[in-house]
Amino acid sequence: MGSQSYGSDANSASRNWGPNCYCGRATSIIKSWTNDNPGRRFIRCGVHGFVNWADEDKPYGWQKVSLLEARDEIRQLKDEMKVFKESVQATNEQGLTDMNSVLVNKDEQEKYQLENEVKACNEREKLLRQFIVLSWGSFILVIAMILAMGKK
Repeated sequence: MGSQSYGSDANSASRNWGPNCYCGRATSIIKSWTNDNPGRRFIRCGVHGFVNWADEDKPYGWQKVSLLEARDEIRQLKDEMKVFKESVQATNEQGLTDMNSVLVNKDEQEKYQLENEVKACNEREKLLRQFIVLSWGSFILVIAMILAMGKK
């Protein structure tokens, strides 16, 4: 069987199904991305892994070098994308934290403002009660004076 390759990229799975494995299970055709067999297709069983090569010839010469360079470039770009995604996620999380703190500050400001309004309303209510008590007291006093004058 020559050199076997288990290194493959999950994204390189072909939609074509290969022949059945010797165990009777369905197989799929996958591309190898190892240094020895870059881009070479092989038949893989879900249970046993490598079954056999789908390509008869191994890659060689400039094709092999080109495929290895492309593989390395793809891996580097994937790593950069991963770092970028993590950076974006961290920025979003920080943004949410900042937004939450802004909302909390707004809520606290609104609470403080409402508490002040409640205090002001309580003061107005207290003054109104005092006014009503004084008004009734004055009314009773005036009525008493009128009654007192009327009896003389």
